[in-house]
This record gives sequence, structure tokens and C-alpha cells, in this order.
Amino acid sequence: MDSSWHFAWEEAHFLADPWLLGSEIDGFRWLNEQWHTTPPLSPESLPDYAGILISQSYQDHLHPQTLAQLRDDVPLLATEKAAKKLMRLFPGRRLMQIPHWSEKPPLQWQNLQWMAFAPPHRRDPVYYAVLIANADRKAIFYAPHGFHLSEADRIFLQDWSVQVLMTTLTEFALPAWMGGKVNPGLDNALELVGALRPRHLLNTHDEDKMMKGLVARLARVRRPDWAHLPAELPYRPTPDYAPYSFDF
Repeated sequence: MDSSWHFAWEEAHFLADPWLLGSEIDGFRWLNEQWHTTPPLSPESLPDYAGILISQSYQDHLHPQTLAQLRDDVPLLATEKAAKKLMRLFPGRRLMQIPHWSEKPPLQWQNLQWMAFAPPHRRDPVYYAVLIANADRKAIFYAPHGFHLSEADRIFLQDWSVQVLMTTLTEFALPAWMGGKVNPGLDNALELVGALRPRHLLNTHDEDKMMKGLVARLARVRRPDWAHLPAELPYRPTPDYAPYSFDF
């Protein structure tokens, strides 16, 4: 469902970026409001989970209406900007901030290590990626808005075996004064595959959502030809609600 996921890996069961209710609004309705085209699961019908990962601070990842209806007895695991927003919105919830990979030690939760990747600039839009790894250093690299790896990022990632890359294949570009390229699309996915050498690629954040507002009028969206993706992509299609199993 766009970029809402349920993970079950070893002993860990957690949600990622759940947006299951209503629309998402970026700032103001006149600026950008979006809706799912495929009805999401209800909060009551979700599989069991012990935590909730929030990778970005924007409403299509950090959706207050959804979070208010989910369990409040499980921790929220969040990147830096998302954590700051969650502290304001849900001051009573248990919050675990995912540190940048250069900070030691990484976050340890459910026998997994959690590390964040952030772009060098600090002005919006700022989109993060998250590395989730087990004790054998096998990892998932979750980058729903793509990610441009720095040389330091690449060197650090050489010590990890990325089994699954989760990223968008859709290019979503706005004028520079509105943030520029929000999703870098297929070219960046190819760049990440070349750098990380994952065994599997799952696309995420590619739903063709309903939109209205200024963003809808100015956005340039380019979707890949799903039937003719480059052969070097270890791609597995991700239909809504389909379970995926991987042998790590």
C-alpha cells in the first residue's frame, strides 16, 4: 500500500510508515492533498506488531490520524526529523530515535540494528533512508524516496550484506522553489542497486494516488514501464497486500 508495510523478520514484527486512514496533507489543502486509490487495511485488521518505524517527517509516512488509532503501547522508531515531530504530536508515546550510521552505537531493538542515512543538506525537503540489520550483518535498506549515497555512505555499507533494497521507481519532480525532485526514480534505483548489490528489489512509494492542490498542477510524474524494467534490477513486483518471503 504505497509505502505502508508490515515486517516480520526473525523475532521482530513491526509496521513501517503506516498511512491507513483518510487523506494526507502537506501544510495546507490548497498546497497538496492526496488519497489512496486502493483502499488500505483498517488498523483493526493489521497483523501483530511490536513497534512502528517512521522514516520521514511528512504525512504520507508520519500520518497522525493513523498513528492515533494504532497501539500506543509499542515504541515509535523514527529518524531525526520525524522524531522531533512525533515528540510534539504524541508526547506520551515511547520514542526511539534512529541515529545516523556515523553515531555509535546504533539503535538496538528486537535483536536488530537500526541506522539512519541523511542527505548532507539540512533544508527541506530532507528524505532519509534506514538500514535494518541482523547479527549476521544481513540488511534491508529502506529508502522510500530514493537516496543519493555519499562516498562515506558507500564505504560504510561495504561491511553490510544488503539482502533487500526497498525504494521507489517513480520520478516525481516539482519546481526547484518547491523542493525539486522529490522522488529520483528509476535512475536512482539503478544507482542504488549498483552500489548495494541487493539480492532483491521491492518497489515502494509508487502508488498512483489521487491528488489536488498546487502540487498536483505543477508536479511532473514519470513512471517506469513495469513490463520492461532494466534486466540488472533484481525486481519483484509488489501488488497490494501480497506477502513476500525471503530466504536470508
